[in-house]
Amino acid sequence: MYILGLNDSNSAASIIKDGKLLAAAREERFDRIKFSDSYPTRAVEYCLKTAGIEIKDVNHIVFAWNPGHELEPQDSAAAIRYHKHFLHYIPNNLLRHIKGDKRNKKIAFIDQTISFSDGKIKLHYAPHHHTHAASAFFVSPYDKAAILTIDAYGDDITHQFFIGEGNKLRSLGKTEFPHSLGQVYAAITQYLGYRANSDEWKVMGLAAYGKPEYYDKFKKIMRFDKNKGELRFDLDYFTYYIWSSRRYSDQFIKMFGPERQASDELIDRHINIAASFQKCVEDVVLDMCAYLKKKTGLKTLCLAGGVAMNSKMNGRIAAESGFSEVWVQPSADDAGCSLGAAFYYWNHVLGKKRKFVMEHDYWGPGFSDKEIKAALDDSLVIYERLENPEKEAAKAISENKVIGWFQGKMEFGQRALGNRSILADARDPDMKNKINRLIKHREWYRPFAPSVLEEYQKDYFEIDSPSPFMQKVFRVNRDKRKIIPAVVHKDGTARVQTVIKETNKRYWTLIDKFREITDVPVVLNTSFNDNDEPIVCTPKDAIRSFFGTGIHELYIGNYRILKVR
Repeated sequence: MYILGLNDSNSAASIIKDGKLLAAAREERFDRIKFSDSYPTRAVEYCLKTAGIEIKDVNHIVFAWNPGHELEPQDSAAAIRYHKHFLHYIPNNLLRHIKGDKRNKKIAFIDQTISFSDGKIKLHYAPHHHTHAASAFFVSPYDKAAILTIDAYGDDITHQFFIGEGNKLRSLGKTEFPHSLGQVYAAITQYLGYRANSDEWKVMGLAAYGKPEYYDKFKKIMRFDKNKGELRFDLDYFTYYIWSSRRYSDQFIKMFGPERQASDELIDRHINIAASFQKCVEDVVLDMCAYLKKKTGLKTLCLAGGVAMNSKMNGRIAAESGFSEVWVQPSADDAGCSLGAAFYYWNHVLGKKRKFVMEHDYWGPGFSDKEIKAALDDSLVIYERLENPEKEAAKAISENKVIGWFQGKMEFGQRALGNRSILADARDPDMKNKINRLIKHREWYRPFAPSVLEEYQKDYFEIDSPSPFMQKVFRVNRDKRKIIPAVVHKDGTARVQTVIKETNKRYWTLIDKFREITDVPVVLNTSFNDNDEPIVCTPKDAIRSFFGTGIHELYIGNYRILKVR
């Protein structure tokens, strides 16, 4: 049985066959528009091609949103109060709510059928946060786990607690819009002069340089209600719930000062606001984890939702929440819901047994040496074929060169994990500035991540378990901070990727060859792209990015391209 999962916010497609993942990809990698929300036409084409089938051969298509909530009355008192500016869109629903009309029931699931001349496809619409939960739990290594999903909103829900057991999900509580941590994070991002729903990680990176002197002010306007199990915000400080272009109110400006414009210089106040807000977010989510642990009594936790992309927060959850094991979906954002939608239908709806664990994130397109050579020839570049690209690449990195590393199948998530990566020597204290200036063209304060051989992870980082998806931040051991300064953030931490031979032999070998040369089993790893473009997907993408930036050498399959000076 083939099930195709779709999502249109961070547009993506995933396909599974009999409960096993075959392929998953984001539309942005094909249309080259970062965070593309177009229908995932080419991602679907890729999934079908990988599966070796046509669309008529798909048994079920599952969409990761439930449009049924649009047909329901707005039954939250908070929603009625804070949606007052656009209640003209829902007068009939409001009247039914006020009159207590019992005929309108909650719409939990919608099914449709598409008929072809030679067959039918079943089309299903799944609850958004259930697909987030499914994307984390059903592909995790756990048979039973607590689950926390948290984002801006989906089907009017902004956070939900679950227990996952076997092939079933059970909801334990939720927060409804407009009380949204994701939307508040977007508001602070915009207030600090960045793009809401795009640049939130800039706030996280900036936070390490500040002091939390505004923490008490944030604590007054955001909290987790431990009695009701819900997020609560003082909405007088925000305007996102009325869909205003400015997401924060005059009252917020009165408390925190004038907003920063994108062209304004960063000053201490901006940096300290970022630090204060990031700490408050972490503390609020830790309160949520403590509540969930007490409610479930479980030791394992799965995380998904856009807010779960906050790796600094995830690191604190792993260290301080009391959960002994924490698994974060590598595509925790909405793109991962395409995967979750497929597994939700297979496991939870159809009741099929689980038979898949997501041990790696390499589910996108890959290219043979023949295809790579054709792209190189078409591009009229000078290249050479290597017998041992891993050894040559390791040598180049040890000589302080920055390389492009294009190998195997593309990563599905936002993190480059050694197949579509830019790699460099973490020992060079000036390497971060070099890459930011010459290649990534991004802000000075944004850190770069280390990839470390799993065998040596504890020698360099305060880490208790593997971190293959680069979704958690850990403290760097003090005696190693001067050895790998290019990947140590201002606060002494790093967003770590642990690498094993079983899931990426070529990348593991490169790092091991680098270790043999330098005695350091760590390299700097960042995504293979220029600022504000998606990670490269095809050989042609890699060649364009190589010649458009300051990368010294490109290792693509078994070939190497050098720049002629």
